[in-house]
Amino acid sequence: MGKRVGMEVSIAAAEAVKQANVDVISAYPITPQTHIVEHLSEIVANGEMDAEFFCVESEHSALSVCVGSEATGRDLLPVRVLKGWRS
Repeated sequence: MGKRVGMEVSIAAAEAVKQANVDVISAYPITPQTHIVEHLSEIVANGEMDAEFFCVESEHSALSVCVGSEATGRDLLPVRVLKGWRS
């Protein structure tokens, strides 16, 4: 069993994305979960994860990045961070 580490939930979510090793992150940060996107951008900027990070202006822009990335066969993560999460 691995070592247990306590951390804030937003940080844990970003760390899970890091372990998923996606190629493209399309992020539209909206409070209150903006910390997830902030931590993901730090992970990519620090070189801890080899991914392209796109911080977009709207959900439509986020989906456009996803469609383009999917067409190239890359693994992607659309980060849709909203109050009252709906899939």
